[in-house]
Amino acid sequence: MDRTDEGRRPLDAMCTDIVERYHAALHRSLPRIRDELAAFAATSVSLAAREMCEVFGELAEQIHSHLAKEEHLVFPALSALSSIETQPFLRPPATFSTVLHPIRLLEAEHVRIEVTLGRLHELALAVTEPDSLSESFRRCMTELAELDRQLREHHRIENEILFPRALELERQVL
Repeated sequence: MDRTDEGRRPLDAMCTDIVERYHAALHRSLPRIRDELAAFAATSVSLAAREMCEVFGELAEQIHSHLAKEEHLVFPALSALSSIETQPFLRPPATFSTVLHPIRLLEAEHVRIEVTLGRLHELALAVTEPDSLSESFRRCMTELAELDRQLREHHRIENEILFPRALELERQVL
């Protein structure tokens, strides 16, 4: 999503783009990273490597649960709210009495996911030689760095653009 267009796009289009770009990438990368970490940890002598596997499993669960809430509950509600932008006199059916509470829940989950990412980073730094020199470890770290970058960008777009716009639009019609 181009930063110059982010704030002007209809909410439903923003939701669709987030699902197609970020959610699809997460659905593809999480199993691949889990498998790579598991393979690495199975041969590692480092306790931190095995703990990384466990923490990544927790992260993957957090993300899957979060994506399901967005895709099946909140984004459909925001898309319905978006219809006001094109049909200002037609009030959409309300999934929630207000989108404020589900949005605050998602924002809190963003924080928890980022804390778990920080824990993974700490564990990666604790992996000892020779494991830290292996090709499989470097591959895992590259994948985790990309996951971290994409999640933070995804969260920024939602927290700073999508959610404030949705709340403002809801305020206009309530």
